Amino acid sequence: MLSIVDYSELIKSIPVYDQSARIKRKVWEKILYDDKSRIENTIFGDKEEVELSRADVLSENDTVKKIVMVLMWGYPTGGRGSNIENTLNEIVKLSRFLSKVKDKDLTKADANNLINDFKDIRGLGFSTWSKFLYFFSVTIDSRKCQIFDQKIVDSLNKKQFDELGIQKWKQNIDCYYKYIGLVDDLSKQIDVLPEQVEVFLFYFNLYYKFRYEDTLL
Repeated sequence: MLSIVDYSELIKSIPVYDQSARIKRKVWEKILYDDKSRIENTIFGDKEEVELSRADVLSENDTVKKIVMVLMWGYPTGGRGSNIENTLNEIVKLSRFLSKVKDKDLTKADANNLINDFKDIRGLGFSTWSKFLYFFSVTIDSRKCQIFDQKIVDSLNKKQFDELGIQKWKQNIDCYYKYIGLVDDLSKQIDVLPEQVEVFLFYFNLYYKFRYEDTLL
């Protein structure tokens, strides 16, 4: 088996904060309606399309606008079904939860309570609330929260690297805590940002088949 550490130079070179998504107004004007139109106009201005990077979303200080930007960045085509609309219908409640934890270090007990609160918001699943925790700079037991969507789970389950273990990774809270711990440990070991490890797993590990050095032609 290979070690992720073997790819430390690649991971260090990932421009993680530049990772972006292109958002089309015609898609989101159907989602952002009524009182949310103010947010739509603020983000798009007079443009029909905008590009949002991680840095753009992370640097936004207005809680409500940041929530919308997270959803746009994470689901540029509007997501599946009515999940985004259902989440936005609870934006006042969601903004209250996230305002309390922004830039905070939570205990696992506090995090469990917060995640239980998230469960009361219709349409807000694991993939989405993990994005909120990341972009609102939440840590849990000093471990920086990371995005834990289905692609990350699929990547972890490829088992290309020793560090990913032999257990089956799932979108549950125990695996989430183990994942942010794994990412944090790796980032410290190879002296990179935790987000750079996450993007390596999200993209390179998922879409590349890595080989042992002695098998290369």
